[in-house]
Amino acid sequence: MNSACLIVALLAASLVLPVAARAQDSAAPNRPFRFDVAAAASGHRGPAVEGYLYNGLSWRITNVRLRIDTLDSTGRVTGQARGWVMGDVAPASRAYFFIPIAAYGAAYRVSVESYDRISIEAP
Repeated sequence: MNSACLIVALLAASLVLPVAARAQDSAAPNRPFRFDVAAAASGHRGPAVEGYLYNGLSWRITNVRLRIDTLDSTGRVTGQARGWVMGDVAPASRAYFFIPIAAYGAAYRVSVESYDRISIEAP
């Protein structure tokens, strides 16, 4: 297989295969948040999703409420969970979250449902 075919095959696979380790890792230009998301290692707390929320706003925020959609291999939503990011998130910084879910999925979609602005700051 030549290198051009290998590159095309890798690109096609990356578009088709579900992404469990990083369901969302970049923000669209009109979206102020991005996420690094992964299924938490199984333990005594049961299934969970953990990761980081990156704040692209010029505001320090708090009381960030997240929604986690659990997706199957076809991209269909099979479950939902909600949880909080603990503490404040400064502009251009990140904050950790850990949210229990009902069952693991092929991928996860995270969205911010609400947050409170604290103060505007330079990033």
